[in-house]
Amino acid sequence: MMIKPGITELSRYVDSRYTLVTMAAKRARMISEEQSKEEVHDPKEEKPVTVAVNEIANGKVGYVRSEAIRKAREWEKEKAEAMSNLAEAENNPFYMAAAEEVGAVADELKDIALDTDEAAKTAEDSDAE
Repeated sequence: MMIKPGITELSRYVDSRYTLVTMAAKRARMISEEQSKEEVHDPKEEKPVTVAVNEIANGKVGYVRSEAIRKAREWEKEKAEAMSNLAEAENNPFYMAAAEEVGAVADELKDIALDTDEAAKTAEDSDAE
């Protein structure tokens, strides 16, 4: 029977007592597996469930809802898909031709802007004389 920390103290770390039980059980199993790997096991050590509950009470162990994980994985999948689509587009000859055309137009616009700047500077110089 668990006395300290009490369920009310632990309830501030979880949304329900069922989540608390699941979280403590999973963490206790992890601790138990870690202890079984150790060559020297001290039987006077705290029991895995006690350690797990204390870790929860100290904020060392937390949880993430499955929905949040699902959304994060979905976002990663969409991101990978977008990157794949971009890579495919860059290998598409039509995309490359359009990109070259846009680049050529941008270069022409830059030249026009430079010519306009030079013309304005020449006009200022002739006005100053």
